[in-house]
Amino acid sequence: MKTKIFISVFLCWVVLCIQLKAQDPHLSQYDAFPVYLNPSLTGNYLGEDADYRISSVYRSQWRALTPKPYTTYGVAYDQTVKRFGVGGYILEDKEGVANYNTLNVQLSGSYLITDPKTSPHLLSTGIQMGIFYKSFNPNSLLFDSQYDNSTGTLNPNINSGENFQRNSLVNFDANMGIFYKYRDVTKKWWPYVGLSVFHVNQPKENFGGYISKLPVRWDGQAGCDFIINEKVKLTPSVMYLNQASSSELNMGLMMNYRLNSSKNEKHTLHQALTHEQSEKVAVYDLQVGVNYRLKDAVIIQMGIKKDNIALRMSYDINTSYLTYYTTGKGAFEMTLVIYGKKGTPVFKSMSKY
Repeated sequence: MKTKIFISVFLCWVVLCIQLKAQDPHLSQYDAFPVYLNPSLTGNYLGEDADYRISSVYRSQWRALTPKPYTTYGVAYDQTVKRFGVGGYILEDKEGVANYNTLNVQLSGSYLITDPKTSPHLLSTGIQMGIFYKSFNPNSLLFDSQYDNSTGTLNPNINSGENFQRNSLVNFDANMGIFYKYRDVTKKWWPYVGLSVFHVNQPKENFGGYISKLPVRWDGQAGCDFIINEKVKLTPSVMYLNQASSSELNMGLMMNYRLNSSKNEKHTLHQALTHEQSEKVAVYDLQVGVNYRLKDAVIIQMGIKKDNIALRMSYDINTSYLTYYTTGKGAFEMTLVIYGKKGTPVFKSMSKY
C-alpha cells in the first residue's frame, strides 16, 4: 500500500513539476490547429478554397494515472484580407488533481510575401501577441512529507513544508514564425517547411520564492504532399520542437482518399485541389494516418472531410516508460475544421455529414 501511494504521488508530482517549469501542451493533430502551430499560417489555407477558417480541438489524456484527466481544448479563427491574414486563438489546458490551468489568448497576423496568383512559391511570415493566465490550487496537492505512518495514508492535516507565494499570474506573450510551401498544380509533389518561435519575450513566472522565465519554444515543421493519382494523396511529415531541456520529434504519414459521391459526374482529387469541382456535387475525403512521437507514443488518426468541413479523431498509444502504469493507454484527441466562404452558410454540409 505504501509503495503504491509513493508511486502515485511521484507520478503526479513529476507531471506537475514539468508544468511548473512551463512546458507547453502539445497536440497530436498539430496540423489541424494551424494558428497554434505557426503564426505565419494565419489566413494561409495551403490550397483550400476559403475566405476564413474556424478550427477547434479537444484532447484528454492520462486518465490511467490521475483521478482527473488532463484536458486541452481550444478554438481559432483566421481569415484573409488581401495578402494579409488576421485571426487568433484561445487555448485552455487543465491538468490533474492540482487543477493546474493555463489559458492562452493570442491575436495573430501574417503577411503573404509572394503572390499566389502569379507564383507557385507560397512564402509567409507572421507574429502573435496576447496573454496567458496560469493558476493552480496548492491545497489540493499532497506530498510525500505528509505521509502518516500511523494510518499508512497521506494526511492533508500534516504541514507539507512547501511555500507557494502565489497561485495565479497573468503575463504578456509573443510568438513569430515563417512558412514556405511549393504548390504547382502541374506537379505531383508539393513540399513545405516552417519555423516558429514561441515566448520570444520570455515572460516571468513566479509561483514560489524564486524567479523563473518561460523558456523559448522552437518548432520546426516539414513535409510534402504527393499526388499519387486522382483519388490518393500521401503526406509524410515531421515536426521537431524544443523548449528548455525538453524536446519532441513527431514523424507521420497521412493518406487522403477521395470518395466519389456521384456516378454521373467525375470528381478528381486534382480538380478539387484546383477548385474546379461543381458545387452541386458533394465531395468526401477519407483521411487515415499514423504518427510516431519518439519515445512517447504511436498515434493513430482517422477522419472524414465533406466539402468545407473536416472532422478527425486520433488516439495515442503510450510507448514510454509510463506504459507499466498506463498499460498503453494514452490520449484521445478530436479536431473540427471549417473552411468558410463569404455569402455561404457555414454549416452547409453539416445536415448530410
